[in-house]
Amino acid sequence: MRKSTGLLAAALLLAATPALAGNLDFENGDAVWRSSRCERPVAPKPDMKITPEIRGNDLNALIAQRNAYTEKVQAYMDCVGNEAENDQMVIGQAISTGAQKEIDEARAEVDKVFGAPRTTSAQ
Repeated sequence: MRKSTGLLAAALLLAATPALAGNLDFENGDAVWRSSRCERPVAPKPDMKITPEIRGNDLNALIAQRNAYTEKVQAYMDCVGNEAENDQMVIGQAISTGAQKEIDEARAEVDKVFGAPRTTSAQ
């Protein structure tokens, strides 16, 4: 019975928890966050590199290719930043809510054991 109650409680917690976009794992004792919504762009493989001897038309083509890739990388970095900011907000709120619940339960336990204190105006 106790095992099924624990499983039910875990399932309810998972259902009630807002979904995070990224994945938070622990590796060697360190927390590691990775994006799960943002797709990193694949780097192009140009046929040539920029050198002092490159011809003008080839240089223009390489610069255009570089600029296009840079735009994709910027969009990826913006996506990761937004995802991380949202996850940080959700996690912070979950910690605050959980801590307040623990505090409220501890206060209620004290009141249950010793009775609730009367306020000055009630005396």
